[in-house]
Amino acid sequence: MKRIVAMMLGATLAAAPALAQTASPPLQVALTMDDLPVHGPLPPGLTRAEVARRVLAAFKGAGVAEVYGFVNAKGLADEGDDAAQVLALWRQAGYPLGNHVYAHDDLHGHDVAAFTAAVTADEAALKTYMGDADWHWLRFPYLHIGKTPEKRRAAAAFLKGQGYRVAEVTLSFNDYNYNAPYARCLARGDTAAIAQLRQTYLDQAAESLTIGRQLAQSLYGRDVRHVMLLHIGGFETVMLPDLLSLMKARGVTFVPLAEAEADPIYATNPDTPSKGEGSLLDREAAARHVAPPAHSPDPAPWLDGLCR
Repeated sequence: MKRIVAMMLGATLAAAPALAQTASPPLQVALTMDDLPVHGPLPPGLTRAEVARRVLAAFKGAGVAEVYGFVNAKGLADEGDDAAQVLALWRQAGYPLGNHVYAHDDLHGHDVAAFTAAVTADEAALKTYMGDADWHWLRFPYLHIGKTPEKRRAAAAFLKGQGYRVAEVTLSFNDYNYNAPYARCLARGDTAAIAQLRQTYLDQAAESLTIGRQLAQSLYGRDVRHVMLLHIGGFETVMLPDLLSLMKARGVTFVPLAEAEADPIYATNPDTPSKGEGSLLDREAAARHVAPPAHSPDPAPWLDGLCR
């Protein structure tokens, strides 16, 4: 019996290196947050500044060293000091800011001249809060990079000339859809609906990690460094600790945006066939006629009707 046990133990130890080699490597993800300083309706009892404090506390508590916040500076004009505190708190936390275009002006709804003017209009706020630090990252509103190659080339040439890099996205679960129903359900005191919101949010987040990894493997034959898109808002104050715990449990390590986007997949070509919308992986899959992985139904219609 001792000999059998020894043989089994030896076989297990011999297999250990092979098992280690086949284990999935950590999923590297840069976290980014859009629509600072103003996004969505505020839940009862919250200010914009308090939303920022709670969001930042969640990131810091999870040990996330960098989260780029992408700014629509019109929020400062709309909501004054409360909105200004969001950007001040972000910088005090040591996190950088980037350009999300002045009033969330998207490239599909505007000509190139109007879009580039709106990009420039956002810069005064970035210079104020970033000082000597570099703020030349741009996130296209709605992830609309231009419907035609001509429009994409013109926008890309402008951004390159101004020293911008584009903050592409590979992971998104449309978290912005949850903020308005959360505010409505909280105002009604509907705890059952809020519990449903929480579970659906986490289910969608988990699915986005799985699909992102599967799609990257289908397109590139390997794991890639990912960029996740989040939105600042009331529901994020509730869900970020759970989201970050979920991601860590799934083997995610958090990396800076520049490190993630140093992956060669982000060297995109404006002439790639595309409708100019969606994540980088979505656009590449459409261009190569790669079927996306199976996914659950879009919860947006349910979210829109909740607590009405």
